[in-house]
Amino acid sequence: MNWELKIKKLNRLQADEVRVGASEKECERAVAMYNRALEQIGNGNWDVAMIALDRLTGEFPLFPQAAYLYGLCLCRQQNWRAAEEMFQKAQLSDLSEQEYEAVEEAKLIAREGKIRDKVKSRERRRKDNMLNRVKADLIRGGFLERSESGRRADKMRMATAREREEVLKQIRAQEQGRLPQGLELDTGQSHNGMVQIISLIVIISAVIFLLFYFLVRPGIISNRRTEEQLDWLVLEMEQQAPDKQEIADLLDMYRSRYPLD
Repeated sequence: MNWELKIKKLNRLQADEVRVGASEKECERAVAMYNRALEQIGNGNWDVAMIALDRLTGEFPLFPQAAYLYGLCLCRQQNWRAAEEMFQKAQLSDLSEQEYEAVEEAKLIAREGKIRDKVKSRERRRKDNMLNRVKADLIRGGFLERSESGRRADKMRMATAREREEVLKQIRAQEQGRLPQGLELDTGQSHNGMVQIISLIVIISAVIFLLFYFLVRPGIISNRRTEEQLDWLVLEMEQQAPDKQEIADLLDMYRSRYPLD
């Protein structure tokens, strides 16, 4: 939806066209504020216009055109939740059938945008949680460690090749039951070989899961949907084939080219 184009198509209002539940003088003032907001938008002063519309909709809650215009501006900023509230406010006042349909259409788009934002936020949190668990496994395995430098003590950095080699040497020494003298694991606690092996297995499993979930799974789902669509299409063709010869011919051609296994 091109929100800017939709907004700029709105026309100026006349005082006798609007009822805002106030005196005639107040109605004229409200319409004048609305028209000035349109002028500011035409001049590219979106911030000024939105400040005026925020004040206007707060002072005249029964001014549906102002609520609609403000909602469109909020959609332009992808502030879907606030936009949907504005459209709902506009529908509480008297609107023509055409105006009501326009507000309803914009409200549905804003609601869809709000739902998409919720899904994206939930998916982002889920990915962050998965990444944090992988980081924790890498830390336990000695392949990722906390950086003590800088202002943020919890910042992570990859261990160097030498540090990883030292960890692997200690793991092998522990597995053979002989830890070299003077060599200690720098993990803050005593780890045996089994713990290290389990940590590596967990890391590998997490990587495999992430690869499957983000690379393989979408293709499987897409193929499944395609098969469902083809099954539906064939069923429709089979139902219409007895009455329509061209559909019957098309169905025979499809079956001859893509025979069932």
